[in-house]
Parts: sequence; C-alpha cells; structure tokens
Amino acid sequence: MLTVVLRSLIVFVVLIAGVRLMGKRTIGELQPYEFVITLAVADLACTPMQDVSVPLLYGIIPILVLFVVHYLLTLVTTKSQRFRKFLNGRPFIVIDGDGINSECLTKLNLSVNDLLALIRQQGYFSIPEIAYGIIETNGKLSVLQNENATAPSSVPMTLVVEGKLLGENAEKIALDKQKIQQVISDQNLKIKDVVLMTAENKSVFIQPRNAKYLILNDCL
Repeated sequence: MLTVVLRSLIVFVVLIAGVRLMGKRTIGELQPYEFVITLAVADLACTPMQDVSVPLLYGIIPILVLFVVHYLLTLVTTKSQRFRKFLNGRPFIVIDGDGINSECLTKLNLSVNDLLALIRQQGYFSIPEIAYGIIETNGKLSVLQNENATAPSSVPMTLVVEGKLLGENAEKIALDKQKIQQVISDQNLKIKDVVLMTAENKSVFIQPRNAKYLILNDCL
C-alpha cells in the first residue's frame, strides 16, 4: 500500500509541474491539440498509479514527452502563422450584418440550436442584438453587440429551425401552422428556406438561408 501511495505522489508532482508549464488556461480555453494532450496525459497517469507491476518510469517518461511536445508545438505556433492555422484552425464569423451564416455553421458542424445556446450564454436572446459573432479556435463564441438593436422584453419563441416547423412551440403562443406558413409565404419564402424563425410578442424574426434576416412587426 505504501508503494502505491508513493507512486501516486510522484506522478502527482510530475503532473503539477507539467500543467504549470502548460499555463493557466481552463479546459474550455484549450486549443484542440492541447485538449488531446490533456486527455492522453490523464490516461497515462492512471497506469503507474494503479498497477505496481508497471515500472514508474514507464508512466512518467510518456507524460514528460507529451509535455515537451506541447512546449515545442506552442513555440512553433507562436512563430508560424501558417502552422498555427493548420494546428488550431481559424475563427469563423457565424453572425454578421445579414444574420446567421449557415455555411460557416455547417463547416463547424454546429446547428442553429447550438448557436442560440452560445449566444444565450453571452447574455443575448436574439440574433439582431449581435453585430458580429465569431467562433474562436477554442470553440467559444465572441460577440460584438449591435448597439442599434433593442433587446427583447421576453424570450423569443422558436417557430422554425433549419427548415422544420416546431408545432409544439407554435401552440404555446396560440399560433397555428397555417398562419406561420402564410407569414413565410408573404416574404416569397418556403419553410425549407428558413434557417430560423422566432416570435416575440407581435414581432417576428425570419432568417432566410444565404440572405439578410427580416424583422416583421404586427404580422401575427
């Protein structure tokens, strides 16, 4: 038992030293390669702690190698923009003056619901409130507020997402599907062409695919 305790303490000290070298960023701020290294180190650290038949150095050396790899990769990415772009990817503008950029969402493998969750985490509840939204290389959303937009007085109800009408949500605000389809048709659109449609009081937000969003007042 004492052997296991001592081995665990030694591995713990090595991990602390290595993590200190990696910096003080949280898990959510790690770049993809840093996250992979973190997972690999965590897995490697378990083996020498639990299995006394494995020589301690067989567990520590791979961990140290990964920390050295991290240091070298970080050094190279600070000196080479091309390598940094290859390793970390690049930021994507998912919201701009026209609204939601669905092509960028597809490239990032994000859904509209994922994007709505991200903007809510930033304290916004409607797309018009945002002038620009950028998905950073670590997956976080950075937002530039649209100062000319008015924040909604309540949470907008989602009626259409990625071409699919949400009947249950429509019922919650006493809207029938025919009325929603009529509002969309009046804009020379079809439901399949709508990336996002929300309603808040009597105001409707419609985001067509590859076109600027529309805000319609008193149409419900």
